[in-house]
Amino acid sequence: MASTSFRLVVAAVIRGQEGRYLLARRLPQAHLGGLWEFPGGGVEDGELPEAALVRELEEELGVRVNILGPRTFAWHREPGKDVLLLFYDAEIAHGNPRGLQGQEVAWFKAEELGRLPMPPADADLVRKLSRSDG
Repeated sequence: MASTSFRLVVAAVIRGQEGRYLLARRLPQAHLGGLWEFPGGGVEDGELPEAALVRELEEELGVRVNILGPRTFAWHREPGKDVLLLFYDAEIAHGNPRGLQGQEVAWFKAEELGRLPMPPADADLVRKLSRSDG
């Protein structure tokens, strides 16, 4: 039986002015490079998911956020790796998002999300947001 690693990842669904959602574009050299995603990252050993999300958004986008609560989750399987992705609703408490690691950052309307190249794990959430506009 092949060995499979497990990774817990968190992502923020941040809805800003005019109902637009904040997305970041993965760097070209990264796994799934060039795709747009809800910002976030991996949970470290012993770290709570909410704390990981606050840390990741400060490190990657230079913002402090308030976590409003869980929104949904996605399970994604790749060869040798299972990923559980926890999506949280969040709001920016301080700062203006900018790509501190060189990544693009932009705001998109709900109806634009489905036309963006995004990771497969985000597909169900994107469909829900596009249908309900929030």
